[in-house]
Amino acid sequence: MFVKIWMQQDIISVSSNTTIAEADRLLQDHPFRHLPVVEHGELLGIISGTDITRAMPSTIDASLSPEDKMMLSQAKVSMFMTESPVTTTPLASLESVALQMSTHKIGAVPVLENNTLVGIITESDILRAFAEILSGDSHGARIEIQIGHDSLELYTMIDICKQHKMSLTAITVYRDFSPDQQLITLRVSGERIDEMVDALWDSGIKVNQVVMDGS
Repeated sequence: MFVKIWMQQDIISVSSNTTIAEADRLLQDHPFRHLPVVEHGELLGIISGTDITRAMPSTIDASLSPEDKMMLSQAKVSMFMTESPVTTTPLASLESVALQMSTHKIGAVPVLENNTLVGIITESDILRAFAEILSGDSHGARIEIQIGHDSLELYTMIDICKQHKMSLTAITVYRDFSPDQQLITLRVSGERIDEMVDALWDSGIKVNQVVMDGS
C-alpha cells in the first residue's frame, strides 16, 4: 500500500510571510487541518489548525486590547510553524508513515518527490485506507485464527481457502501475539464459510471467532 494512492494531491500551501489570520481563514474555508509552508518551491515547515488556534488571540481575553489582538492576528506563520517537518515519498508504505506519525505524535506528513511537494497524507487518509482495504467483500466473513510461526500452517490455511472456493479479500497478521503463536484475521467471501471453518479446525488450526458481515 503506497502513499501515492492515498495522499491528497490538491493541497494548498502558504508562505512563511502568510499571517496567522490568513492561515486561519484558509482552514475555515477548506476541509483540511494542515498547511505546508513553502518558499520558492522549498518546503520550510508545516502549520496545523492546533498551532493556529494557539497563536490566535482569544476574543474573550480581557487582558488584551483590540490593538494587541490585531497585532497578534497579523503574526507570521513562520513564528508558529513546525520547521523541517517529517516527510515521506509517494512510494513509501502506509505502514511506515503510520509508524512515523505515531513515533513523532503528528497528524500529517508532507509528501516530497525530488524535493518538490507533491502531496500530503494525514491520519484520516491512513485510517480511510486501512478501513477500505480491510473491509473486504460486504457479503463475507471475518475469521480470526491462531497459527504457529512456522509458514507451513499459513500455506495450509491458504490451501483450505482454495479447496472451498473461497475468495480471500484481506489478511492481517499480528506476529507478536505470543511467543509461539501469531494472530491472523482473514476476510473471505463465498458460499462455504462454515465448511471452511470446519476444515481449519480439522487441520489443527485454532479458530478464535467468526464474524459475519452485518453482525
